[in-house]
Amino acid sequence: MQQIFNILGLIPGYLIVLAIFLVILPTFGAILLRYALYRHLKSLANKTKKLLIGIKLESTPTIINKLEQRFVDSKINLDRINTASVIEGAYSQERFYFLGLSLDCEFIDYFCRILPNLLLSFGLLGTFLGITFNLSNLSQTITQIDINDVRNLVEELNQPLQGMGVAFTTSLIAIACSSLLTVLNLLWNTNIIKAGLLSYLEDYIDNIYLPQVQPISSIEGAIEKFGSDFEQMLYQLSNTIEESMNKAFSRIENSGETFEKAANVLDNSGFPERLAAATNDLAIAQNQFSQSSLILQKSTQSFDHNLISMQKLTKKILELNQEKNAIERSGLKEIQQELSKLVNKIN
Repeated sequence: MQQIFNILGLIPGYLIVLAIFLVILPTFGAILLRYALYRHLKSLANKTKKLLIGIKLESTPTIINKLEQRFVDSKINLDRINTASVIEGAYSQERFYFLGLSLDCEFIDYFCRILPNLLLSFGLLGTFLGITFNLSNLSQTITQIDINDVRNLVEELNQPLQGMGVAFTTSLIAIACSSLLTVLNLLWNTNIIKAGLLSYLEDYIDNIYLPQVQPISSIEGAIEKFGSDFEQMLYQLSNTIEESMNKAFSRIENSGETFEKAANVLDNSGFPERLAAATNDLAIAQNQFSQSSLILQKSTQSFDHNLISMQKLTKKILELNQEKNAIERSGLKEIQQELSKLVNKIN
């Protein structure tokens, strides 16, 4: 126990205040609010579900009374009302009681969802404040203590260092509280209950309540209105078809006149005779091109034969040149022998 009091004595007072008012108390408050909101929404969903299966309730929920009153006030134009939008609007005004206080459901739900992130921020704030003040105290301690007195120096530095380590406990507390709230938000998930409640309300309004309160006269009026609208639509459709047919016939007539004019112009221009003459010229040119192709083919063959003859002639010239060189070498050798003989005779 004494050790616990010693550790608490190391924690700065401002850190204790910050941890209590910014982390611990908001955590317990959020837990209670989340549970109260979850129970309220679950109770509404269960009551609405009972209405769907035909069970009468002793006390109708406020949100259902508001919705019924809204549709009663707007019963003349029931076919133009968006049920989902009306239910969303009614839910945005829904409130529940907690410790005698009337609280808004949407605001409390949003507060409980963002509080875990806020707790982490508050924990980091307390940690950095503790580190900052402890570093300041540590700096003053170092400047005031004799460095040669090691024991006194260690004792004086021990307290700021321990206080700096304790400053991290604020972050640990904030992380623990944030984790707890996150788990509870998953267990008491108000989003799922809200979605189910809105679905039950829409089913009850559309399929149970409106068929009971909607008067037969309004149905007959709707049928008459539909008949008049359908008749007007048929009249407009017939007019549209007639206009379209008139435009189509006028376009066909204009196209016929244009085609007739084009035919007259074509007859007067002598285009058929010119086209026949051009076709004959094209046939003659094609025949000449065919003859030119044959001549070119024969010329190519003759060129191939000439090329082969030139290759043979070149080969023959090379052979003659080799024989000439051989003859020249043999004659030169005989002359050298005769000269050597004459030299020998002279000697």
